[in-house]
Amino acid sequence: MSEVTLSQADSGTVLTLKRGQILILRLDENSTTGYRWFLPALDTEVLQLKSDDINLGSNLGMGGGGQRVFTFQANNPGQVKLQLKNLREWVGEESTIEQFQVTVQVSE
Repeated sequence: MSEVTLSQADSGTVLTLKRGQILILRLDENSTTGYRWFLPALDTEVLQLKSDDINLGSNLGMGGGGQRVFTFQANNPGQVKLQLKNLREWVGEESTIEQFQVTVQVSE
């Protein structure tokens, strides 16, 4: 079963996965400035977060960016909205600079 990889360009789309299929979400992130992608509560019966990693670029100084890589597994048939926000956690929602949303449908 093949993996499906999404990026910021896929925001707003609908994706269909088969049970057991892996979804990899790659989002540019500049965590050295305090901004980080956050994933609110997710219906893990349908889609489960398996890992959340950061791949830093070669310019690691202040302001140097990287990519946040989320790996999910499609568990059971159903539909879930995968919504993430790029914000400074200690400031709260008003610090959101970017959002990502995709509707994931899981089939047998």
